[in-house]
Amino acid sequence: MSNRAVAYVSTAVSGLTPAEVDHLLVDARAHNQLAGVTGVLLYDGHHFFQYFEGPEEGMARIYERIRNSRMHVQLRELHNGPVESLYFSHWHMGCSLTDGSVLQKISTQQWQHEVGNLQDDVAQDAASPALRELLAFWQQHAQ
Repeated sequence: MSNRAVAYVSTAVSGLTPAEVDHLLVDARAHNQLAGVTGVLLYDGHHFFQYFEGPEEGMARIYERIRNSRMHVQLRELHNGPVESLYFSHWHMGCSLTDGSVLQKISTQQWQHEVGNLQDDVAQDAASPALRELLAFWQQHAQ
């Protein structure tokens, strides 16, 4: 079974509430787990950056859900292709919003733990360009 990774950026719809972001977080975790897909979704209050990876069939299902979501517009794909190995063992979310919910704050803490590993791989030149863009987005928007 071959694995694939996708990275994209999109613009959140205007007026997206913390409760809607919580629903997105819970819903995505459930669907991704069923499809065997992992990765990270970053949200800065205006934009999403998502990197997700997994088996071809599960990726196709999840990507279709993402493209049909009404929570964002202007989806711009940065990477879509096969990967030799999976980088994330769990699905994470990072929010740079200071007024996010408790769920978002907990998710962000989990993601911040993962950032250290990603930074190490980027420093060692072991990360893919898509993962480098993920880290750059977080560093730029988490200020």
